[in-house]
Amino acid sequence: MKLKTYLFYALIICSFTNCKRENVAKPIREKFIVISKEDSLSKANDQKNKIPKPFVPQELKWYADLVVIMDSKDKVYLYQTERKSTSEKAKFDYPNYIGLRPEYLITIDSKDFVSFLKNNNDIFGIFPNKENVINPFYIVSETDTIKNKAILDLNKALSKEKSRTMYLLRKTTEEENVVLKFKKSQQNFEPENLNWSTEFYNGQVKPFTKKYKKFEIESKYVVKAKETFKKKLRIVYM
Repeated sequence: MKLKTYLFYALIICSFTNCKRENVAKPIREKFIVISKEDSLSKANDQKNKIPKPFVPQELKWYADLVVIMDSKDKVYLYQTERKSTSEKAKFDYPNYIGLRPEYLITIDSKDFVSFLKNNNDIFGIFPNKENVINPFYIVSETDTIKNKAILDLNKALSKEKSRTMYLLRKTTEEENVVLKFKKSQQNFEPENLNWSTEFYNGQVKPFTKKYKKFEIESKYVVKAKETFKKKLRIVYM
């Protein structure tokens, strides 16, 4: 899975065909963010200005304390993760199985997304706060184009509040896609009975197998989803 890293102010505007008839209102322009397009623009700018590719530690390669899933125009799903163990030598091409469950996902209407973050800023630290905490987070999408209005509202709020928080963009993992599907269908979720691929850790192990368990222990690197939202303990000062 390829990492997509961006600053929050990056926007791509897509417009529909203009109406040519007189006395007819112009069509409303919808603003989308295209992940692959943003990545191309970011790389081109870095090459032009000879900016070295930023180093992304393993602990932030796929997950941060907060992960925001935007898969539709009117809903946002949030969950948190935490490191159970880590190793400086850990370097993998795929994420580990984090044990995410449908009930761990908080569902929010897009129009209420920013207010939810502000009302819970003591947990997420997205906006300026007394502790001067900067918490990078992830915004992920099942599709390459994010059409959710929540991300545009967030960009405006971050700019207005002069927040220095950065978010990273990527497409959803296999695990996120599966859990979100069960969340929406409200079916009974039994992950140990599902047919998972090998796109975990080194790309050769499946969750809920002896081989996977052995690899997880030997890797000494494990990230897990949180069952409930909790305030982040590690603080990064401005």
